[in-house]
Amino acid sequence: MHPSTKIESWKDDNIRFIGFMDIMGFKDLVTRKSHEEVKYMLNTLVSLNKSLESVFGKPNVKTADREKIESRIRSVTFSDSIMFFSQDDSLEDFLQISYALSIFQEASLQSGAPTKGAISLGMLTADFKNSVFFGQPLIDAYLLQDQLKYYGIVADNKVEEYIIDKNRKLEPGEPRVDRAFVRLKTPFKSGSILHYNIHLDSVSGEQLENLYKSVSGESRKYVDNTIEMFNLMNKK
Repeated sequence: MHPSTKIESWKDDNIRFIGFMDIMGFKDLVTRKSHEEVKYMLNTLVSLNKSLESVFGKPNVKTADREKIESRIRSVTFSDSIMFFSQDDSLEDFLQISYALSIFQEASLQSGAPTKGAISLGMLTADFKNSVFFGQPLIDAYLLQDQLKYYGIVADNKVEEYIIDKNRKLEPGEPRVDRAFVRLKTPFKSGSILHYNIHLDSVSGEQLENLYKSVSGESRKYVDNTIEMFNLMNKK
C-alpha cells in the first residue's frame, strides 16, 4: 500500500467564508409553475452545487486502489436559500469560493431562476453531519443580500478588508486577489452604494433580456439593474 497523503480535514467550527444565495421570486415560482417544474429547477441548482464541490475539491487520502476527495467548498440548500461554505479563510479558499459563486450565479441567470447573494467572513459553524449552521457571518451575508437590488453577489466589509489586506501584501508581479470582483456603485434598496461585486461575464444579453418574461412592475427593476451592472462590469 502506498503511504497516504493527508490534507487538513473539514472543521465544523472555523473562521471561513460564506456565500448566502437567495432564489428570487420563489413564492411566485411555486404559484405559477407546476410542482414538478419547481422540483426540477431546484434539483438542477442542487446538482450544480454538487458539481462545484467536486470541481473545487482536492485529494485527501490516496491509496493503491482509491482516492477520496475532500472538497474545500461545501454547500447546503434550505427551501429558497443556498449557502456555500469554505473550509477556512486561506487565500486558496477565498479564490475558490469566489469562482464557485460566480459560476453558480451565471448558471442561475442562464436557467431563468435568478439568485442574488452576499459573501461574508468570520467564525462560523458548518456542521454538515448534524445539519447545524450558525454564526455572525451567516447573519451578515443574509442581511446584506436582502438589501441588494439586482441579480448579483456583493462582498461585505469584512471581505473587502480581507481583499485590501491581501492585495497590499502581494509581491511584484503576483496577480491581484480581487480578480474575480469588480468594485462598482451597486444598487441597493436604499440607493447606489460602492461595493465589491462578483464579476459576471459569461451571460449573454439575450439571456438577461429573457428575465423580463417572468416579472412585471417593480420586480422588473431587478432586471434593469442587472443588465446595467453587467454592462458596467464588462465595459471595454
